[in-house]
Amino acid sequence: MIRHAWNIASIEWGWDLGDNPVEKIRLPKNNPPRERRLKPGEYERLKRASSETKVWYLWPIIEFAIETGMRRSEILSMKWEHIGIDNQRVLLPLTKNGSSRWVPLTKKALDILSQVPRNIDRVFPVTDVALRQSWERLRNRANLIDFTFHDLRHEAISRMFEKGLNVPEVASISGHKTASQLFRYVQVNARL
Repeated sequence: MIRHAWNIASIEWGWDLGDNPVEKIRLPKNNPPRERRLKPGEYERLKRASSETKVWYLWPIIEFAIETGMRRSEILSMKWEHIGIDNQRVLLPLTKNGSSRWVPLTKKALDILSQVPRNIDRVFPVTDVALRQSWERLRNRANLIDFTFHDLRHEAISRMFEKGLNVPEVASISGHKTASQLFRYVQVNARL
């Protein structure tokens, strides 16, 4: 931010500031993308472990995340008024990248929603903290310590490509603005 502010003041506003002292500072390298997807049998372990919990919303949220590729915050902020059952999609009015987007709902996603009680305006009336804690307990019970909730997004996006969707289609669903951002989420199981 300092580098950018200095350059704006110097180049665009014409301030005589001399050389930008921040130019000599090396930026840290980007973190390598996570490549974690569900391995054979892990989906079943999660499902079995979730059947042992009294938290009714946990398994529907997990399945919904895999079906849609939505982030945890997007799922938790979903409202019934934004779901179009007839046109099979959900509107996310505010996303991480600052813009809204429509996410198509598969038959399985619609089935999940049909089983969720409509008690209040939010589809999943649970806090982020409650979901995080439930996820951690489930993950430990299923012995999947190295699998994060966000890895479900990797799983979903990779499955979209495996089903034959192309880059623009998946990017419009996931909300990624560039292909390079999107490809950080893709680990397709190639079938040769």
